[in-house]
Amino acid sequence: MGGGYIPRRSDSKAPVHAYPRRFAYHALHWQIEQYHRAIKQLCPIEYFQVRAMSGIQNHVFTAICAYVQLQRLCFMDVLKNCYQVQRNLFNGVVAEFVRFFVYPVRNTLILNSITLSMRKFYISNNLLILIKTIIARTALGHGIPRGKMILTLFIVVIFGVACTSHRITGDRIDTHISSANNGTSPVAESATNPIKKSLTEQVLYHLLVAELAGQRDRIPTAVSNYLDAAIGSRDTTIAQRATHIALLAGDREQGLQAAKLWTRLDPNALEAKRAYATFLVRGGHMDEAVPVLRGLMNHPDSPPDQGLLTVAGLLSQGKDREVALAAMERIVAEYVAEHSDKSRAEPVASFALAHFLFRIEKVDRAIDLLEEVIAADKKNPTAHIYYAQALRNRGQTAKALDVLSEALANGVDDEDIRINLARLSIAEKRYETAREQLERLLAIDPNDAEIRYTLALLLLQTGRPNKAHKHLRYLTNQENLTQETYFNLGQLAESQKNLRMAMDAYRKVAYGQHYLNAQLRIAALLAKQGNLRGARAHLHGILPKSGEDAIRLYQMDGLILTDAGHLEAAMSVYDAALESHPKDNDLLYARAMLAGRMGQVSRLERDLRELLSRKPDHVDALNALGYTLADKTDRYQEAMAMIRRALRLQPENYYILDSMGWVLYRLGRHQESIGYLQRALAIQQDPEVAAHLGEVLWVTGEHKAARKVWDAALETAPDDALLLEVMERFGE
Repeated sequence: MGGGYIPRRSDSKAPVHAYPRRFAYHALHWQIEQYHRAIKQLCPIEYFQVRAMSGIQNHVFTAICAYVQLQRLCFMDVLKNCYQVQRNLFNGVVAEFVRFFVYPVRNTLILNSITLSMRKFYISNNLLILIKTIIARTALGHGIPRGKMILTLFIVVIFGVACTSHRITGDRIDTHISSANNGTSPVAESATNPIKKSLTEQVLYHLLVAELAGQRDRIPTAVSNYLDAAIGSRDTTIAQRATHIALLAGDREQGLQAAKLWTRLDPNALEAKRAYATFLVRGGHMDEAVPVLRGLMNHPDSPPDQGLLTVAGLLSQGKDREVALAAMERIVAEYVAEHSDKSRAEPVASFALAHFLFRIEKVDRAIDLLEEVIAADKKNPTAHIYYAQALRNRGQTAKALDVLSEALANGVDDEDIRINLARLSIAEKRYETAREQLERLLAIDPNDAEIRYTLALLLLQTGRPNKAHKHLRYLTNQENLTQETYFNLGQLAESQKNLRMAMDAYRKVAYGQHYLNAQLRIAALLAKQGNLRGARAHLHGILPKSGEDAIRLYQMDGLILTDAGHLEAAMSVYDAALESHPKDNDLLYARAMLAGRMGQVSRLERDLRELLSRKPDHVDALNALGYTLADKTDRYQEAMAMIRRALRLQPENYYILDSMGWVLYRLGRHQESIGYLQRALAIQQDPEVAAHLGEVLWVTGEHKAARKVWDAALETAPDDALLLEVMERFGE
């Protein structure tokens, strides 16, 4: 088949040389092939998928494609650009690098050209920054030798050094390039711009290894290499990145080193001090943490009256809660003692301590303190919200609602109070109160997507679909919502059978965890609208990021072909899928079901027995094989044994109960059959079960009961083929 996600493997051992062997290419040819082979070895699935997708044999191009794939970039947009200019965009980037070293051209022109070309590929800003830095340093005669520089650039392009989040800003690099063009020596520049002096080959190596490790989910390796790069470069940006990755990885030891280095390199950075305090507290270094926490409280960038809350949040992460509580009480007491206006300081201190107690699940004491805070300051919205949350945690939701309602009635007109009141009201099924609050909030800020989305859900739930659709339509037309919101909008619109709105929402899911699901739904909806060619073209334009993604694409392709009645084409899809993924049980089961639909009983049996040899308790395989043997052969005892095994595994599964009823019917045990079929229909009003039950009732002479079962099924499934066929067979 022509699916773009089918890996096509080549047995050819001959190296491919798609570009001329000019000097720069020739010097790097062997080394690039090593990286090319490394990509193939590191991620063979992606490698072959990219090659199959592009159909281009230039291994430099293929390697860059693999980089795009690994970085989770929009590959189809990249590929479209490539096809439009007959792949010269990708080759053009490589050529720009070579021209810079072979021909005497202006540095600024090269930088602009590279930037323009790379941005056409949606390659991330970090990569551009690093390339610019290397070129600028080499142009000035500093840093990496020119010959090694070419190799470094190719490594950077092929493997990539940038993640899509926590991007390094380009201000320092652009300043350096500007200095390079003006003839300014980097030595004369400020010490606050260290990356241009410290980007040694060793630092580059650690950065590359760290980014690759992060892409392959080898987080400990990423953390250690980021830390090595930070120590080697003494660059605040790299130290910051090392700290962030260590925080995400939960690596206390290396995170503490990175954060400590960051604070030394940038002593005034509030974020650095906060990270340093976090690692000290999490590591149990409370004596060292307390002075740092005091510094956070008094930091000039810390918002007024927020320093204590920051300290409370950080201390609540301590391993020993009692030690953390003692430290918090000490800091709070010092805070009150330092302030001359006790009437103002004490409520602030009590609220911070209550916040800390709430975080460490000492709810009763937190409630007592919050009551004191509210008594002292009835207009404090945050105290009311925390008080309501604490009451709810203690199971007093009704009282929590009263607290928030009374706050609004007493003039504490705060948006967060209204949001919390709406959420608690929904939880308690006080839908009218929730609707009133959400509409008030939307009147304050019509662009609040979360509030509008929540209101739309509430309106749907309370039977007001027209008003809900108005809000959904508004949201779908927005361009700044989160990817998850667009996906949820698509699902919601699809559930309301508004397919156009659903597709508009799904198309806006451009990346992230919901990307593949959204694309699969687009294909399914196109097929549902009769556009089978468009649905398959959409599927084949999706580049999977893993073998699991490829399998899901195969499954959807097979499903839409099956639903459209193109059974032979669907079988070809499953055959190709299993050739690429022979051990996948879901694909094997799907092919078996298709074989059954095509009347190929022997093929169905072969696939299901293979599946059961791998997984003897695969309940769907047991049931499907048992039912097929009962329905299509006279091997009833064998069928009965299979279905009994399935029924022992899932005794209330209506499909299996239906299968048991059917095999009993084939054995002539009609009354037993009726019992099982009635149980199945009571669990699920399924038209196939109704067709079976009606047939058995009719055969036993209970024509009136059979008609009643069939008529009820027709109300919910008037077009079900099996139901209509059975009724026609018995003259109904």
